[in-house]
Amino acid sequence: MDYKSAVEKLIPYVLNKYDSYQKEAKLAVTNFSQKFPKEQITCAKGCGACCHFPMVPITLGEAFVLLNRLLAEGYDLQTLAAKLFEYSSKYFDFAKDLGTLPFKDQDQKKFLNLKIPCPFFVKEEGNQFSGHCGIFTMRPLICEFFNSLDSPAKCQLKQPHRSLEITNEIGSNIQDEIREYEKKLFGRSTIGHLPILLAALCTKDGLESFLTEKHLTSEEIKDEYADAVNDFSLYIELLASLGYQISEKDILALEEAQSEIIKNCLPT
Repeated sequence: MDYKSAVEKLIPYVLNKYDSYQKEAKLAVTNFSQKFPKEQITCAKGCGACCHFPMVPITLGEAFVLLNRLLAEGYDLQTLAAKLFEYSSKYFDFAKDLGTLPFKDQDQKKFLNLKIPCPFFVKEEGNQFSGHCGIFTMRPLICEFFNSLDSPAKCQLKQPHRSLEITNEIGSNIQDEIREYEKKLFGRSTIGHLPILLAALCTKDGLESFLTEKHLTSEEIKDEYADAVNDFSLYIELLASLGYQISEKDILALEEAQSEIIKNCLPT
């Protein structure tokens, strides 16, 4: 697909989905507040713990839309790319020292200890996580629906915390719809860490991988794992565009991380 077509198809669709989330979430939060007046979402400007997480998951299409919105707002591509590449370099240096990408919870906590913020994080006086989002009005969906009902200190230590599950569910469902739309357009879609996906889109190879249509044939789709492999191939190409080669250890770490998520979701 050519760049212009991708812009025309993705931007209105993604922004419409974001609007849908805001309407549904607003109603859900109102209902929650009425039912539990003593509870409230504790996320507020000044707390930037989640802005230091090594996995802020967005779809590649969302990253593409965000990149184009930033450019439309007057951001210089070279300056933006340099900032994203600087972050990517630190991220992959950590991964190489660790021996794997920070997928597992214990490895994410190690990354958090480095205090490396999102490239769009604006530091403020206070504790080591004090600050705010520099692109708040354009932030991706995950940055809206991820929330906590507990003390920000739990997020700073990446400890389990309560959250308003209904907004998480609404946001996750809409993100799934965006992925399905991306697959309809390109044949494959992937979710990855916000700054890394943006950095990849600033490279010739990464952008080319995103725009290349790779639809599965009717024969290929019969394979149970074909769809997942097709999606993962895109993720591998994006990391390669930034000079990082996926290893067997990375794949094993990803599988362990997925098992951790499933285990945490099971009733106790």
